[in-house]
Amino acid sequence: MPSKRIKRNQPHKRQESIDDEDIISDLPRNVIDCILGKMPLRDAIRTSVLSKKWRLNYLTIPQLVFDDQFCKELIDFAKKKKTRKFFNYQFNEIVTNSLMLHPGQIERFKVCIPKFSILGYPNVNKWMLYLSTKNIKKLTLEYKKNSVRHKLPPHFFSCLDLTYLKLRNFDFAPPPELKGFLYLEKLVFFGVHLANNCFESFLSSCPVLQKLHLRGCSGVCHFNIIGSKLKILCIKADDKFESISLENAPNLTKVTVALEKAFLAETQVLQMLSTSLDSLKIIELKAVNFMDFDQISVVCLIRSAPNLQELYIEASTVTLNQEQVSGYLKLMDCTTFPLSKLHLVKLTKISGFDPEFEFIRFLLFSSPSLVTMSVMEHPELEAVEALDIARKLLQLRPPTAVHINFLKES
Repeated sequence: MPSKRIKRNQPHKRQESIDDEDIISDLPRNVIDCILGKMPLRDAIRTSVLSKKWRLNYLTIPQLVFDDQFCKELIDFAKKKKTRKFFNYQFNEIVTNSLMLHPGQIERFKVCIPKFSILGYPNVNKWMLYLSTKNIKKLTLEYKKNSVRHKLPPHFFSCLDLTYLKLRNFDFAPPPELKGFLYLEKLVFFGVHLANNCFESFLSSCPVLQKLHLRGCSGVCHFNIIGSKLKILCIKADDKFESISLENAPNLTKVTVALEKAFLAETQVLQMLSTSLDSLKIIELKAVNFMDFDQISVVCLIRSAPNLQELYIEASTVTLNQEQVSGYLKLMDCTTFPLSKLHLVKLTKISGFDPEFEFIRFLLFSSPSLVTMSVMEHPELEAVEALDIARKLLQLRPPTAVHINFLKES
């Protein structure tokens, strides 16, 4: 009698075939490009060994990022070769060839240029010439060597589709015929020299700029901030920086300024700004000297922001005009321009000088909606001085219930 054949169940085999499917490779090309663009460049290139389908995928990545991690790996490789000249050559070759051999659109290009020796310098001019033909959207060029400034080539100013721009240690001198970056939304300048008083006219040519960050920039003493769309402003400038004017940026929502020697333009006479900054909700000020009559004019900025909600101030008080500043703050009318929306205040590095307490008093009695005020003592204060600050804070009796926290810097 012939043996009966037992038919095996097939679902398990079917499951294996499903598991063996290469689902990722069948994704749309723009999705694959997005995945590769979020990977370190070295890892993205390594995907070329996965299969025949992936062999050339890395060549069309729309984002080319040569960041600090890339430089570190290249430096480690150069150390094995025991020659810095090899690193300079390799860095230039990799970046330049990646651009020259790229067949598609490049949306983002970022290069962190390390501290080159005299043996070689990067091909920035060649990079910009090529990028100017690629409709680049996001561009970051950073020189790590602070003593070196590279003048931007004319081709840079042909990248008119930029929406994001970050430059570090470059000379910025736009040509007179430049019509502007009409699509630029965020601008970051770090150690950039602004030549020929170009700052104001350049800002005017960026009509949709929303975020502006300036740090250690030179060539400008008086920053006239212009931009009807500008919402976020962060400034930390060099020692020659003298003043800021916010009159032409009415829609600011957050302002961060490291004052040092700076003060607000048109507030030397300590009056209200002529324009009310109705959209301004967050102010952060660093290195405020409460003894400096010019710097304490930041009160005028605060009073010109009727919808201010959060205030952060880091003090850097040194003995100067204590009586003059204290006298001015005592005369401030706390009811004329109330800060009706302010609910959070944080003051750091408070040393216990009279002007600091007069400023605290002004905030407490001008802010009917204030919920929390945090006062952090200066880290170098003696225990007795800190105790005196706590005692003075207890003596303040604001008209509304405010929770005052006196903290020690950790």
